[in-house]
Amino acid sequence: MGLGSISGSFSPAVCTMQQGVEGQRPEGSTLGSKDVFERGESQGFVQEQQFAKAGRLFQSCAQEMQQTNKMMAASEVELESVNMYPDRNGYDENFLGKELPLPTLGDSVKDQVAMRTDKPNESELTYTNYSVVMNKDRRQCFYAICNIDGSSLSKPKRSGGWSIDGRIAREHQLGNEAYKGNNIDKGHMVRRLDPCWGDNPELASRDTFSYCNAALQHGGLNQKEWLQLEDHVLGSSKGQKMTVITGPIFREDDPWFDNNGKMQEPEQIPLSFFKTVVWADDNGDLKSASFILDQEDIIKGDGQLGIQSQGFEPGRFEMYQVPQSEVEELTDLHFGDIGDITESRIQLNEDNNFTPQGL
Repeated sequence: MGLGSISGSFSPAVCTMQQGVEGQRPEGSTLGSKDVFERGESQGFVQEQQFAKAGRLFQSCAQEMQQTNKMMAASEVELESVNMYPDRNGYDENFLGKELPLPTLGDSVKDQVAMRTDKPNESELTYTNYSVVMNKDRRQCFYAICNIDGSSLSKPKRSGGWSIDGRIAREHQLGNEAYKGNNIDKGHMVRRLDPCWGDNPELASRDTFSYCNAALQHGGLNQKEWLQLEDHVLGSSKGQKMTVITGPIFREDDPWFDNNGKMQEPEQIPLSFFKTVVWADDNGDLKSASFILDQEDIIKGDGQLGIQSQGFEPGRFEMYQVPQSEVEELTDLHFGDIGDITESRIQLNEDNNFTPQGL
């Protein structure tokens, strides 16, 4: 079920009060040959009764109006799809023929991991052919790690909508409140087609539309250089297996963003992302290439995002192929011995057609 909203209008009930009849006797009074009340006292009693009745009617009207206002407000609230993703296989650490465990979190970030509510001792969110570990403070993933089988890839049609992952707390993940009405894309960390192999590629495709697999990525990056890199990685996987690890690079000075008031709690936009590609060579040894893509220019140059950027002159993105040690230093994520093929930072640009080296 996709996201949607319902709206409607309600007509609050109009409350009316009938005036009492002057001289009406109080309920329960008895009449004899002579009234037990003098006329002045009787009028005062009736007025008190009428005021009491008016007060009760006023309270009733107020309660009805309050309930109506709540219903009208609820009608404007965006409905969210929630998925528990049951029985998903997740990331396979032996997929490449040599063990490649999940990345480990260093001391500076390990306390920020979001734990599952259904399995409180676990942090890995398993989906079809990939897994995610979330940063509860930044409400985006530390990383998403995906197995790609290039020999059996499929291209199912895009279907389904974005969903909240019900296995972690709602406050530990961003929803559509961060993405609606702006130039920020729900940037897939695991590309939609990457896990689409095996027995159920359609399910794998739909699973990539978890908000835990999205990050605050500007559309200009997501639809251009990022897409170019994804295309190259997926093309390089033809006929072989690969594991791809992707995530934001969080910094303390990342700009704050509240989507122009649409978010109750503002969040910081990561200005850089990493992607690490791992494969096994002919001898069965692991090899890897890592990349960093920067979106600072376009984020700070986009006046619609409400981010202060006085004196900033926007340019284009920067994309680098980097040693894995640089990614680990920037993220405090650790990948083990993955046979890094990159000795020094290389800028990928129009001169080299943004083509990764050695991949």
